[in-house]
This record gives sequence, C-alpha cells and structure tokens, in this order.
Amino acid sequence: MNEISLIALIVFAGWGIAVVKEDFEIQKILNKKILLGIKLFALFFLAMAYNTYLGYAGQVDSFLNIGFYGLWFIHFAWTLLAAIILWYGEIWPAGDAKFFILISSCLPLINPFIRTFPHYLFLSLLINIFVAAAIFAFINYVSEGIRQASPSDFFNAQWQALRERAIALSKQGGLKKFYIFFYAINIGFVFLLHQIFAMELKGTFGKIILRTEIIYFVLFFLWEKVAENFRSKKWVYISLAAYGAYFIMGYFLFPYRLMELLMIALMNVLKFSVILFVGRYMFEFIMEKKDIRFIEAQELESHMVLSSRMLRTLRDNSVFEGAFDDCFKDGLTAEQIDILKDWLGKLKVEKPKVEIIKGRPFALWIFVGAAIFLIFNNNIVDIGGIFR
Repeated sequence: MNEISLIALIVFAGWGIAVVKEDFEIQKILNKKILLGIKLFALFFLAMAYNTYLGYAGQVDSFLNIGFYGLWFIHFAWTLLAAIILWYGEIWPAGDAKFFILISSCLPLINPFIRTFPHYLFLSLLINIFVAAAIFAFINYVSEGIRQASPSDFFNAQWQALRERAIALSKQGGLKKFYIFFYAINIGFVFLLHQIFAMELKGTFGKIILRTEIIYFVLFFLWEKVAENFRSKKWVYISLAAYGAYFIMGYFLFPYRLMELLMIALMNVLKFSVILFVGRYMFEFIMEKKDIRFIEAQELESHMVLSSRMLRTLRDNSVFEGAFDDCFKDGLTAEQIDILKDWLGKLKVEKPKVEIIKGRPFALWIFVGAAIFLIFNNNIVDIGGIFR
C-alpha cells in the first residue's frame, strides 16, 4: 500500500506540474491533460483496490479495508459539489474546476490517513488554495504598487479607492438600512436553520453539516446568484413567519437553547458580512484594478472575461434581459459577444469600450494548496488556530 501511495505521489506531482506549466503558457487547461489525469487516477485507484483484494485474501499485510472506498465516494461527492459551485459561481473556469476535482480525489490515495477526510477534506483544500493565492496576490500587488510610487502615495491611493468603492456600493443600495435589514433577517434565518439541524441531527448527519464554514463557502461563492433573494420582501415575510414558528416550537422543544441558537446565528451573520464585504466587495475590487483592460467592440474574443463592475452594469441593464446572468470564467460566448457588439454600436459615444480583466493562471494555487496539505496534513487556517 505504501509503495502505491508513494508512486502515486510522484506521478501526480509530475502531472500536476505539467498542468500548471500549460496553464501559464496558454492560460487554459486543455481537456487532453484532464483526460490523462483521469486515466492515471483510475490506474492507481484500481491498483489500491486490487491491493485491498490481496489483503483480504491474506497475501499482503498492508492494505486499505473496504470501508475506505465508501468514504472516498463521500469525499468525491463533496469535491464535485464544491467544483460545480465554484464554476457556477463564476470563480473558476471549467478547466480549473476539473483540475481541482482530480487533485482532491487523489489526496486520499496518496495519504489514506489524511486529516479531515472524508467530509471536510475538500473544504480544507479550498482554504489552502484561496488563502495562499490571496496572500501572494496581496503581497505582489502591494510590492508592485510601492515600486511604482512612494509607500505613502500608494496606500493613500488605495484608501481613496476603497472609500469610493464603499460610496458606490451605498448608491447601489447595498449599504442602505432598508436593504441591510432585509439581508440580516433572511440570511440570519439560514444560519439559524443550520444551527437547529446541526443540533437535532447531531448523532447522524449533524457531524457533516456542523461546520459553519460550509455555509460561508456556499453563500460566499454563490453570492452573485443568490444576493437578490436576501434583499427580497417576499423572503422577509417568509423568514419572519419562520422565526415565529421557531420561538413557539423552541419554547417547547429546546427552551434552554432557544436564545443561544439565535445569538449564534446572528453572530454568524455578522462574521459572514465581514467576510463578504472584505473578500467579495473590497479585496476583489482592489485585485481586479491591476488586471483591468478596456477594449473596443472589434477586439472582443471568446476567451475574454468581463470585470465584476462591467458584469454588474450589464446585469442591471434591462436591455440585455438576463443575457449576462451566467457569464462564466471560461470567457464570453459567441452570442454574448454579438450582443455586446450590437450594444456598443448603438451607443452615442466615440469609441465605446467594455471593461475586461486579464486572466491569471490558477492551476498553480490548486497544486500549491494540495502540496501544503500533504506536507502539514492540515489547512492554513487550522495551522494558525483561527477556528480552534
């Protein structure tokens, strides 16, 4: 078993480096590399399964018991769901999502005793990936900015940009008291339900959904898709009715934990608000500034990705009737390019342009995140003791 795991580590390290190299060269992960990864994974999975067969036949002493494969399928299901969310949430292109699925699926074969397997390994891997990428991006952004200007000028410019961003959000209605109230009521009910289910299902599925970070993950990466629901009056009425039912039923079923669960839910709303505001509205805005390009209609190509600000502008414009509701990181579709060209042609502006962002290879950080986990057998956040 150990020999199979060691060979798998070496082979997948070589394959992963090849994928990263390809992503740097053409800023895309080709399907032939993914297919090769699938074949390699199938080979080692079958080799491990055959070794299990030999173990039960009494021919080898070191082998995985049959229960490992059931746990692996649970891990794979979580990984697949996470990859779909990251793709549908317009965070990753399809190639990166496929690469993540393969890397995550291979980790238990390389280290069958890896920490947080099976239910939380996908989440720990994602924490390593995004925290490592964010730290590097921030340091790189600051260092380049300081090289181009004095530290005081650079940080003053960033502060001014953040202030302008906050004012712009306020004008969009994102920070108005009216919307904040709706948001807190609706999203608070999500976290309250999470606490109730985790408590009631403690002996069965509760251990799977107990970690609040999973709710943070789903809401954070799908925010552009679900945000309107949390500002909806209709959902406020539904949530308020549910709160009433919660207090009535809670009084009889769990009176001693009634207010405790509510306060935990409200604290989670506050934490998530900070994560969302800093990570999605501020950090993303600052990072995108460096990679923004302005192009004219004739320059539009299918691999190009619109900036977050450009996407919000197009989605808020009723002229497009939802044509840009799904605008994935794989790039603009031919239909979307035709719509943009037609729209730009009708604008009474000299040389109208759209805002795009230069793509950055992300396969490196998926690979680095997995390497960190294999070396430390933990994620960066837990190593730092933040959630302990």
